[in-house]
Amino acid sequence: MQKRKKTKTLKERLPGLIAGAAFLLLFWAIFGLSKPIHFVLAIPLAFLIGWIVSVMSQGLDTSAKAPRQEAKPIEKTGNPQVDSLIERGKDLLDQIQDENAAIPDPFLTDKINELDTVLDSIFRTVADQPGKAPQIRRSMDYYLPTTLKMLTSYRRMDERNVEGQNAEATRKQIREAMDVVVNAFRRQLDAMYQHDMLDISTDIEVLETLLRQDGLVDSGLKEAKTAQENTTPAAKASSAGAAAAAKQEQAE
Repeated sequence: MQKRKKTKTLKERLPGLIAGAAFLLLFWAIFGLSKPIHFVLAIPLAFLIGWIVSVMSQGLDTSAKAPRQEAKPIEKTGNPQVDSLIERGKDLLDQIQDENAAIPDPFLTDKINELDTVLDSIFRTVADQPGKAPQIRRSMDYYLPTTLKMLTSYRRMDERNVEGQNAEATRKQIREAMDVVVNAFRRQLDAMYQHDMLDISTDIEVLETLLRQDGLVDSGLKEAKTAQENTTPAAKASSAGAAAAAKQEQAE
């Protein structure tokens, strides 16, 4: 997918233009511009100084905009509907990252990167357990496309240099909405494992019951672990020290 190139606004170019013009005026005041060599030297230097000032005024944000690295490709499930659902979600996430690359907002960048991480876990979970695909269908059909639409609107306002109270209020709403979206997807990921967690709890309870029936433990696993810790040399020494202190208090 071709990445969009961000077009700098006049507001972003202004510091560089001012610096370049100031250099030309200073050069003209000192050396004059009466000879061709003066133009050959002054104009390239003015462009160079203007570019340096422009970059410095905007800051260098190299970490937040780093390209996304997928550790391991998500394997196909063999189910066309599930695979199509995952691919649609990945495509939407790619488009969201395209918008991220064109939006100079560190807060949104952090939220989009968080969203990327959570959604990658969700996609991998569905790929491993295709039966969970219905749980994310609404997210892929509505939540994620709506998120992309919001970010596209934000990017367009920046590109067109839209200012004013209404524009700032809209930007604030989008930032707050992105925070809500990320938290919602985190909850969805947690909910996808809720049944698995219940199964694990049930397995532990059955294991405890069988261990007690076979006489291998006197109580549950947690109680047995606590009792085992109390039988260690350090625990025994601590108990002996406490007993000695109590005995000394009684003697006094």
